[in-house]
Amino acid sequence: MEQFKVAIVARIFNNLPVWVAQARGYFESEGLEVIVEILYGVANVTDAVASGDADLGIGTPESVLSAAPADDQIVIVGGNARKLANGLIARKGIDEIGQLVGGKVGVSHRLEGTALLVREMLARHGLVAGRDYSFTEVGVASARSKMLQEGTLDCALQTPPHKYLAEDSGHANLGDISDYVPDYQFTTLNVRRSFTRNREKSLRGFLRGLARATTWMTAEPEACVDLATRMLQIMADYARRDYEHFRRQGSLTPDLALSTPGMAMVERMMREAGTLMLDRSGVDSRIDLSFLPGH
Repeated sequence: MEQFKVAIVARIFNNLPVWVAQARGYFESEGLEVIVEILYGVANVTDAVASGDADLGIGTPESVLSAAPADDQIVIVGGNARKLANGLIARKGIDEIGQLVGGKVGVSHRLEGTALLVREMLARHGLVAGRDYSFTEVGVASARSKMLQEGTLDCALQTPPHKYLAEDSGHANLGDISDYVPDYQFTTLNVRRSFTRNREKSLRGFLRGLARATTWMTAEPEACVDLATRMLQIMADYARRDYEHFRRQGSLTPDLALSTPGMAMVERMMREAGTLMLDRSGVDSRIDLSFLPGH
């Protein structure tokens, strides 16, 4: 068996296909021993891939598109979550968006998905980042949840199950991001360019296993919810709600393709925030989908 190291941010539903493929033996059938490392932060995942500590990262498109040119550039080789279940959760005492003026908004990284999405959402209500509120980089949803409970953040974009836990404990959900941005390529499969050359067979095998896992998730809802309950370490009701969202929205697709409107939204938001300097050919040079099944 060949070891294949995968870096992920946290125990959240969009990473479930990796654990499904492990449990179902899909990676093993490709000759791979997949090791999953939870690094608790999008920047940590990017750094692990760049340094070679991880072979592949389920990270963000923003980290790839905003990176400075490098001899061994990180490239996007597939898509992951393309429609989000995140909600903007407020600390207790805040019940509407207007109360966020002067507030602190918790995000995982001020230059990537959560910050860009909150910026877009609050702009629809006339609030401008830096003028009406400030960003606080916190990291993963569990850390933001703790700060919301303590009252040291005024709101934060939260993924399930932390969104559900907060709602059930009396925190206001100021709005689901999918109502504002229905298509957004939130996470992608990222590797170093040298990896695509030196270990192409392993990369193709990993992607085939991931595609099989995603197909199985759609075909076996009850078994998938049971596995999600155990692997994500959450209540079965939360696992079912999470599963239904991803299934209904088609957030994880078996072809592992990028969402065309989702990537267009990523690029638009990055350009508006001043974090994307690449022209069209530059963006295209950091995306290589030729290793996906069927290509």
